[in-house]
Amino acid sequence: MATAGRKKIELKRIENERQRGVALSKRHSGLFKKAAELATLCGVQIVIILHTIGGKPLSFGTPTIQYVIDKFNNANQYVQTLVNFQLQKLNSEFDDVNEKSINERKRGQVIEESLKVLLGGKTYEEYMGGLDIHELRQLKRKREQQKRNLEQKHNLNCGLSSSSNYEHEVDLSHIEGPKDYLKL
Repeated sequence: MATAGRKKIELKRIENERQRGVALSKRHSGLFKKAAELATLCGVQIVIILHTIGGKPLSFGTPTIQYVIDKFNNANQYVQTLVNFQLQKLNSEFDDVNEKSINERKRGQVIEESLKVLLGGKTYEEYMGGLDIHELRQLKRKREQQKRNLEQKHNLNCGLSSSSNYEHEVDLSHIEGPKDYLKL
């Protein structure tokens, strides 16, 4: 009597519920056996939990189901703790940067308003746009001279004390233009 032997079956869901139950009952022990072999050969810890069509639980675990589940949960808690710590750190850094940004924006607004008051209600762009070419060239030469003076003062101060935190005071008295604007 010849048998059909092993037949290659197409891997798709078995539509007949009874045949599905039979396939699960025949195959779950093979699955558990392969898991036990893998655990022995590779030294891994495995848990497999199945629920039959009727709702009956089938499970396998090495060394025990509870041990592997507890270890898995502890690892997840550790990872979650690290994620929370990093998230708190990033939120704190974001808050610091955001606060600095808000302060700088406020500072910029105060400077802009002060400059507008000093320029007779005009913005810097409006004031500079109202100067003719001769006045602009004069202002440029004065700024270049001022830059040279600052560099000389800096070089002198650096030679005297390289570790001091000396604030440079700018002498604007010899520059023409709105005096109040130049004091900024």
